[in-house]
Amino acid sequence: MRTISNIYIFNLALADLLFLCAIPVTFFGRSMREGWRWGPIMCKLYISGNAVSQFASAVFIAILSFDRYLAVCRPIQSKSFRTTQAAVILSIAAWAMVIIEMTPLFLFVKLIKTTTGGHTTRSCMLFVGNVTALETLDESINDVAVLNEVEQNMLTSRRFFISYTFALSYLIPLVAVWFFYFKIILKMCQQKQQMQTKRTGTKRRTAKVTIMGLAIVISYTHCWLPFWIVQWSIEANLFQNSKYLLFVFTHFAFALQYINSAANPFLYVFLSDSFQKNMQKLLRTAKPDKQISLKSTTEPLDTTRMITVTANPTCSTASDSC
Repeated sequence: MRTISNIYIFNLALADLLFLCAIPVTFFGRSMREGWRWGPIMCKLYISGNAVSQFASAVFIAILSFDRYLAVCRPIQSKSFRTTQAAVILSIAAWAMVIIEMTPLFLFVKLIKTTTGGHTTRSCMLFVGNVTALETLDESINDVAVLNEVEQNMLTSRRFFISYTFALSYLIPLVAVWFFYFKIILKMCQQKQQMQTKRTGTKRRTAKVTIMGLAIVISYTHCWLPFWIVQWSIEANLFQNSKYLLFVFTHFAFALQYINSAANPFLYVFLSDSFQKNMQKLLRTAKPDKQISLKSTTEPLDTTRMITVTANPTCSTASDSC
């Protein structure tokens, strides 16, 4: 599946898988009365890993959109540098950038223990501020000044976390994505009358991958928007008098996040011709293997027979390496 768009789709799927792997941890963490039970290192890995997968999804959606822009609007100009090798290098650079950008979260995530009425609760969260006050919270539980300082630092930490992740993993990527697709839609409308030429098949393949990318963008935009609305509503204290609504909307927003990551593979299958053809080729290759293994019980295996898998032939030019 070494086509340009499939390289980006693979990385997007990897980010989605990483995000979905956090479901069991999230479920058990919310259902346990005593809170987080897996120690400070896992706490850091959980929060920063979630942020990395979220940011990586947005980055690869933006990269895929830019690739579609080049394929549709700049096919000739991008022919020299729009290659599979460049796509692999860009993907590695994107992961490195994501990890570097999310390093502050790993550094500042803390495991907080609070004791109320003899019951101790452990919370895994980002904390930016007076770490000493945080670490002495148990010993200073009756110190009003310390509690106020810690509470203020928690509010500041949350505001920093929301602003940082909102800008990097939602606002900036989506502004870029929708700009590229606005240009793509304009270009495709201009080319509508040219779809009956001898290159109709190539253009249709390019258009279908572009539609798949647009579907991924629309899904990401709508599935993550409720989450950010809830987060900024909490910052504005809109749910202060309605804890039940906050509970309902928060869980609805979290569910949409996971639905988005789980739905993306179906978009790849139903909207990508090359993905479907590679899967069919894989199944056809597996079928003779099964027949040979059955015959081997009665006949000696012919070692001169070899089954080879060729590269995907569906994309023949740089403009339709999709």
